[in-house]
Amino acid sequence: MGVLASGVENLEWLDGGTAPSVGAAWAAATAAMMAALQVWGRQEFWLSVAGAPVMMIPGLTADGRVDVDDVRAGLDELAAHAIYP
Repeated sequence: MGVLASGVENLEWLDGGTAPSVGAAWAAATAAMMAALQVWGRQEFWLSVAGAPVMMIPGLTADGRVDVDDVRAGLDELAAHAIYP
């Protein structure tokens, strides 16, 4: 997983690894994304989970905070559509 921060041209590598299953990979990617949001806020994030490329720019809540719940729901939905064992 990487972040393309505002004003830079290259991704900054944040996290990566392997997992025993696709479900575990999605769970780890979601946890890493939640941690990254706390540090980086609303930036452009790039992930590759079990071969599925994901680019995400989080939205904001009505009060102007990063919509972490929406990010989690989006990643959970992608994980639910994973067709690998």
